[in-house]
Amino acid sequence: MYYRPLIFLICLVGPLNGALHADEDADTIYISDQLRVGVRPEPDSRSTPVGVVTTGMQLEVLDSRNGYLQIRTDKDLTGWIKEIYTAEEPPAMVQLERLETKRAENLEELEALRQNQTALEEANERLNNQLDQVKAERAKLQLRLARDAFGQKQQGSYGLLWLTGLVVSAVAAFAGGVLWQRRQTTRRLGGLRL
Repeated sequence: MYYRPLIFLICLVGPLNGALHADEDADTIYISDQLRVGVRPEPDSRSTPVGVVTTGMQLEVLDSRNGYLQIRTDKDLTGWIKEIYTAEEPPAMVQLERLETKRAENLEELEALRQNQTALEEANERLNNQLDQVKAERAKLQLRLARDAFGQKQQGSYGLLWLTGLVVSAVAAFAGGVLWQRRQTTRRLGGLRL
């Protein structure tokens, strides 16, 4: 008499235990996003389809009647399909293709920008080297002019000193122009030195 409830309990718990562990061994699957819909000559499901439309096709809506839409495809196939198979937004696979195309375009643009940045950095380095050379030449000229001016001063001739001052002023003006141009270029490029 005590065994009957125990046997009943074992019979009840045994299948539940198996059902709990069955989920661990089961494979997971998903429903495919591919859909094929028959295009019918009349707005009912009894007429024989005259064509097929598939997921991702763009359709032009011509009319609506009793849950059916009259459509036209890009190949001029005209007929009726059930409205429940349509959506105003493109399906996920079409959106994914668009996003992948946009991503590829963005990657190409990024690579072009990186190459442009490398070219600008190289040009910046060349211009900095040229500026350093101009500064060194200016310093040499200023030293030479100062020596010449000192020599002319001792001889009592101020004409050469005046000429030296003019040359020094011209060199300083040139250097100032170069520095001004460099500052303007840096400001225009948002702080990137060329």
